Amino acid sequence: MEPYLKILALFLVAIGALFLLRSLVTGRVLLKDEYGNPRGWRMLFFFVVLFLLGYLGYGLMLLARPVASIDLMIAAVFCGGGLFVVLVVRMSVRTVQHVHHMRALERHHALHDSLTNLPNRRLMMERIDQAIATAQAQQKKLAILLLDLNRFKEVNDTLGHHCGDQLLVALAPRLLGAISATDVVARLGGDEFGFVLEDVSVEQACTICMRLLEVVDQPFMIEGHGVSIGGSVGIAMYPQHGDEAQLLIQHADVAMYEAKRQGQGYAVYAAEQDQYSLNRLRVVTSLRDRALFDQLALYYQPKISLKDGRVCGLEALLRWHHPTLGEISPDNFIPVAERAGVMRKITLWVLENAIMQMEAWEKAGMQLQVAVNLSMRNLGDENLPQDIRKIIESHTIAPFLITLEVTESGMMVNPRLAQEILNKLNALGLPSSIDDFGCGYSSLAYLKSLPATEIKIDKSFVLNMTHDESDAVIVHSTIAMAHNMGYRVVAEGVENAEILELLQVLGCDVVQGFYFSQAMPAEQVMAWVQQHNQNHLRYARAI
Repeated sequence: MEPYLKILALFLVAIGALFLLRSLVTGRVLLKDEYGNPRGWRMLFFFVVLFLLGYLGYGLMLLARPVASIDLMIAAVFCGGGLFVVLVVRMSVRTVQHVHHMRALERHHALHDSLTNLPNRRLMMERIDQAIATAQAQQKKLAILLLDLNRFKEVNDTLGHHCGDQLLVALAPRLLGAISATDVVARLGGDEFGFVLEDVSVEQACTICMRLLEVVDQPFMIEGHGVSIGGSVGIAMYPQHGDEAQLLIQHADVAMYEAKRQGQGYAVYAAEQDQYSLNRLRVVTSLRDRALFDQLALYYQPKISLKDGRVCGLEALLRWHHPTLGEISPDNFIPVAERAGVMRKITLWVLENAIMQMEAWEKAGMQLQVAVNLSMRNLGDENLPQDIRKIIESHTIAPFLITLEVTESGMMVNPRLAQEILNKLNALGLPSSIDDFGCGYSSLAYLKSLPATEIKIDKSFVLNMTHDESDAVIVHSTIAMAHNMGYRVVAEGVENAEILELLQVLGCDVVQGFYFSQAMPAEQVMAWVQQHNQNHLRYARAI
């Protein structure tokens, strides 16, 4: 009987060892998991290898001595243990693969139009940047086209928006068929489409425009109705009409409206078409004027904690009151300031004036954290930490009350230098926040290496989350991921009660937006904060 017990025991131990070997082979993907804890998986694999050595040692011991019934029971336990390990590893692998799939799906939703499945504006901007880099390196040309549909509003008004949607869906494959496989077509919003054409001349771009207009002019059958629309296309060429994505799109947009104005199918950008060119020149000149800082002002938008509903901080936002051009939006002058090389002075002015205002509030009995934005150029300035240190040392405000907001896309221009600068600023006691999260396409491994304490979800996701399931999924996933990584989550763009209620349910930490208040002058802040805090419980998240 004893030989049979030995054979059976050895068989069970061998099966258990095979299970362990199988778990090692199956679980190799876990060691490459970007979203998990590679150190933890390596520790698990180390213990599995130890178990495997233990199985081998026990099997050798069984060969060297007589086997009793208790040995058979132990061998069965070994076999069951190996089975348990392989099942756990297999489930872990499936979970990781599911997470990867969800992340890929979320990225696709973030970068593609939900109706036509074409790339959206964000992805097109990325493609333009890539195409510019390639064209610059290879000394080639690049064309940016903007197509706007004519009479599309009439379709919506006459047949309904659902028919308009059907028309856009039917149009998408036509547009794809009119360009080459290496070119890009994106839906920029509404009835506007953008195109990125690499290595083409102006003449070739015009030929493609005519081809696009032909496919747009062909009738569509929508719910039994024959629908005919037209289109207008604007063309901007790199490098003649601009050397950056936003400028090329702006000039293509100007050309497109010129085509509409003249009743032509398409038009190539010319400087005399641009009614904003003179104003833009005035902006560049004014940015270098000594009187600039007398025209700048800081406004403050409150940030509300959903834990207790109270104001937990402010974001300092720059405003420019130009004596002749009037109010100039930061979106219009910040990119110009970056190219003009004056962004460093503006940033330091904003920081020092925000700190002086914080000191005034502190003397009046109000202490709040204030966030100041750093631009893309600031993250490439190696002298920035030293400049900020001098400002901090000349004032009494504690550094932890000053949050530096950096955009995800801004960090990715030079990730190594951006990380180095943020680490130095963190060493000064300044917390940092990742602004516009979801638009920069940075890796989680890179984000984990940054000394940030906060993530701000881009308002483009928040604004539509109550009626766009894709945006709601992205916001939910971002909040869960950020909490797992130890970040506090701020949601921008809260403009109504429905958005606020959904963010409360999803566990968001802090919110800001027009539902609470627009940015306001410094002299209005204290009274607003006091009034809001009197009714703070209505905004608190239910626990």
